[in-house]
Parts: sequence; C-alpha cells; structure tokens
Amino acid sequence: MEAITSFFHDLFGSNVVLATIIIAIVPLIELKGAIPFAMSESLWGEASLSSWQALLYAFLGSIIVVPILALIFKPIYNYIKDKKFFKKIVHFFVGDIEKKSSEVDEKSQGKTDIKKLWLKIITVVLFVAFPVPLTGVWTGTCLAVLMGLNFWQTLITVIVGNAICGVIVAFVCSIFPQAATILLILFLGLIVLALIIKIILHIIKNKKGENQNV
Repeated sequence: MEAITSFFHDLFGSNVVLATIIIAIVPLIELKGAIPFAMSESLWGEASLSSWQALLYAFLGSIIVVPILALIFKPIYNYIKDKKFFKKIVHFFVGDIEKKSSEVDEKSQGKTDIKKLWLKIITVVLFVAFPVPLTGVWTGTCLAVLMGLNFWQTLITVIVGNAICGVIVAFVCSIFPQAATILLILFLGLIVLALIIKIILHIIKNKKGENQNV
C-alpha cells in the first residue's frame, strides 16, 4: 500500500481532484473505482475527498470519453471488424456487447418505433447504472451506438446511467467511509476476476467452434 501511495503522490502530488478525474477516465476502473479511490484516507490522508466531492469529480472524469467514443466507435468498428488481423480482438472486446445488442433487437421486433427506442434507452441506462465491472461508460457507449441510438440519445442515456451508478457507489462509500480503501481493492479484484472469466469463456468458445469445424 505504501508503494501505491508513493506512486500516486509522485504522479499527482496532493492533487486528489486531478487524480480522481484521470482515474475515472481509465476503462474498467471509471467512476466506480474513482470514487473509493478519491475517498481513501490510506492513499490521500487528510486530502481525501468526501463521498459527494468524489462523486462530482469522478463523474466529470468518466463522462469525458462518452462524446468522443460516441463519434468514433462506429466508423472504427465498421472498418476493422472484418479485417483478419483485428477480427479476434474485436470479438473478444465487443462480442458480449454485440450479443446484448442482438438480444435487444430480437425483443423489439413487432414493437412500434417509439417502444423500440425506449427499450434501447432503458437497456443502456440500466446497463451503465449497474455498479459492476465491464458495464461502465465505455461499454455502455459502444452498446448504445451498436443498437442504433444517435449521438445525443447515446450521450444522454449513458450519462444518466453513469449518474445513477455514481450515486449508488457514493452512497455505499458514505455509509462505510473508513472502508473506502477496502472497497477500492475489492473492486479492482472484481475487475481482474471478471477479465479472467471473460478470457476463459472466450478460449472455451473458440475451442468449441474449432471442434465443430473439424
């Protein structure tokens, strides 16, 4: 813990606000990890933020990427998805989002355009709002774009879901302020676990596909 504390102080000094904003931009960590990070007295001592200060700066940091990703994801995705070199990489990172998008499309069949739109909006809001790894603004924005939401619809739905998620995390941290460091470590552990499970499932799925093609 001392090494981690020393690293962040060497990088940001005592500027916990800047550190929180930058950490919130990082994929996977985002707002959910940035809030307990900013509140951790083990990391920041007396400079640590209150739950609502942490929420504000983590929220601001995490939404920076949303308009950028909403604009560039679709053209990049369309360009590389069928390229042999990138195909497996795209499938690994975007496969679950593609599947979720297809499921929503199936559910929306036979519905009016307004109902289809609201189904997509609610899906994205709930997806981003759920405070677990792999469901933040990065994946939520990609999901919204793949489902066909326009720029402003994507922006609003992801930001609303992110705000809900932030309130939930900040509320939990406000109840247990002394445990912010533990919550941060727990969340980072869940990220690692989620990635390991994703990799294992990806390998199993690929082997099944290879066996079926034999």
